[in-house]
Amino acid sequence: MVTGLASLSAGAGVASAGGGGVNPPAPPQLTDVVCMRTCGGLHEATAGSTVKATGANLSGVTKFLFPQQDGGWVAGEIVRVRSSSVTARVPDGAVTGEPRVKDDLGNRSRSPKTLRIVSPSEIPSDSGFALKSAEARPGKSFYDGTHAAKITYYFAASGPTDVRIQVVHVSDGKIVDTFVDRGAEPYTANTARWRGGPGDPNGEYRFRIGSTTSGKMDSDSEAHFRYYKWEFPVRGRHTYGDGYGAARAGHVHMGQDVLAPCGTPLVAARGGRVQYRGYQAGGAGYYVVIDGKRDHHDYVYMHLRRRASVRPGEHVQTGERIGTVGRTGDATACHLHFEYWSNDWWNGGRALRAVTKVLKRWDGWS
Repeated sequence: MVTGLASLSAGAGVASAGGGGVNPPAPPQLTDVVCMRTCGGLHEATAGSTVKATGANLSGVTKFLFPQQDGGWVAGEIVRVRSSSVTARVPDGAVTGEPRVKDDLGNRSRSPKTLRIVSPSEIPSDSGFALKSAEARPGKSFYDGTHAAKITYYFAASGPTDVRIQVVHVSDGKIVDTFVDRGAEPYTANTARWRGGPGDPNGEYRFRIGSTTSGKMDSDSEAHFRYYKWEFPVRGRHTYGDGYGAARAGHVHMGQDVLAPCGTPLVAARGGRVQYRGYQAGGAGYYVVIDGKRDHHDYVYMHLRRRASVRPGEHVQTGERIGTVGRTGDATACHLHFEYWSNDWWNGGRALRAVTKVLKRWDGWS
């Protein structure tokens, strides 16, 4: 008896065990095509250059096509195929345009960005590029944070060089971003910054550096840093008090209490726009609500010592100071009452029971 899924030929789809037909693979989706070796820049290549297409659903790609002068397409030699990338060599006859990929079922996707094809004479020399040192600071950075991850690097070369910088997620080796520092000077401190995005995973990262022409990328033991999308809001010694669902007179406790000395600094756990700032004598005391940037959550901070230092409509960054721990309102001890809401606070959203779990996770890396 057949109990699993039977694979068909590469790229053709999957037949169900019950004989119900074929489930075709998802069509490829390109997000970019960048030059990796023998390059004039991130999006500048010549015949023989190695380029990489990135996106999704690419494991079934069998053709990497480049525009040619007569309006048709010319295929490049595919070097490597992965689920999120396809590497190929630029063929003779390719011209400037948007390359595309194609699978055996005829599904295709064109790059939304232009790859400029130049003559070999327009490809600069790597000037004997050799990375000497690279140091990332701070050791920990946060999405939309007050301090971006910064790389300061030194290299040897015969003159100014266009330098490619990659940001690599260490645990899986995935390149999450690539950019070019143009005209970087040898034998001096060069600095570049990376701010990250909401889709970049938490964890350890490293910068890799090389010239745009050689394709060789080097790193340094000091080029590592950590990146997270949230920061624990209480910046001092603390303990955990009552959590979500604890009994309260006339209502249910909808957040997590974090006990800390009055005056302990409070920062935004997630950057975003300040929605509300106010005072409630019989309940929250001084409070502030921040709509998290690009994550569909609201972050609520209660019992502040004084009025929050940020105002409604203002954008605050992750890690930016918003006030201090207090005991205003209905509070018997100095603490932060923190609530974590899906969507809008008190306007169609809901307080999340996972608040304690997420706070402790943030606490673990902050």
